[in-house]
Amino acid sequence: MAWDEAASKLWQRPYHIGRKGIGVISLEGMITMGESQRPPVDIPLPLVGGESAGEKTLVQLLRRAEKDENIAAVILHVDSGGGSALASDLIGREVQRMRGKKPVLVYMSNVAASGGYYVAAFAQHIMTQPGTMTGSIGVVMGRLNTGGLYEKIGIKRVSLERGERAGLYNDEHPLTADERQVLWEGILHIYGQFKQVVADGRTLPYEELDPICEGRVWTGRQALAHKLVDSHGDFVDAIAKAAELADLPYDATHLLPIINFYPDRDENYLLPTPFGAAEELFRTFLSGRVQALTGPQLIMPFSINHK
Repeated sequence: MAWDEAASKLWQRPYHIGRKGIGVISLEGMITMGESQRPPVDIPLPLVGGESAGEKTLVQLLRRAEKDENIAAVILHVDSGGGSALASDLIGREVQRMRGKKPVLVYMSNVAASGGYYVAAFAQHIMTQPGTMTGSIGVVMGRLNTGGLYEKIGIKRVSLERGERAGLYNDEHPLTADERQVLWEGILHIYGQFKQVVADGRTLPYEELDPICEGRVWTGRQALAHKLVDSHGDFVDAIAKAAELADLPYDATHLLPIINFYPDRDENYLLPTPFGAAEELFRTFLSGRVQALTGPQLIMPFSINHK
């Protein structure tokens, strides 16, 4: 029997399996320096516990995906309200570097704000859901004064310092006027850097960014109107768009290799497109532990005025 005649009698169409596929990397939780961490159970309290996206882990995963010749495009899944400014910058630089070699699509799920937006700005395409919370392009910085606390519990601390501002982050005393000014100048510098990343990554005029920045939080629908993102969709739509960017076949007769890059789950599996992709992929997105943070932070506010 000829193939054309036999094909019409098959119960299921044969699939063509491509050699190249799409890599998926997940950035979840507070962005920190070091390695990503997971707690034994989810702890949703901000700045206390939960999952963390470590800069060291994310940079390593991005470089692995970049060097893998079987990866034609990368989807960076982001679900983070921000974190360390330095860690966000280091991860964002890897995204910027990779896009010169292969397409990078950022898929924002529940929240991708502040540092979560910073790492996404240089991607070729940013996809959200209409209700995704994003934006919050701003910087916060604080320094505790615990001197009175330690006196109350009978602990006396002694610190040795050398240099004019060696004790800038020393929490034994309140900020001096000079130290407060130094911290303020640091906030302005990092905020200006954040805006430049947005201007360069999204091709937007730097001088016109303040109305959509300054820490304002947007829904995915609003962010699309402000040109901070490119489209809306679910994870299956993200796979289809990444395949388009990489010129990979994506239809009912092709199996698209989806390679999951994750610290302790490195299995490869083939997903028949367009069915079944989302459920399998989201099983890989687990939780972790937040590490202590120091220095300037890009953190989305925990309460939002909807008016």
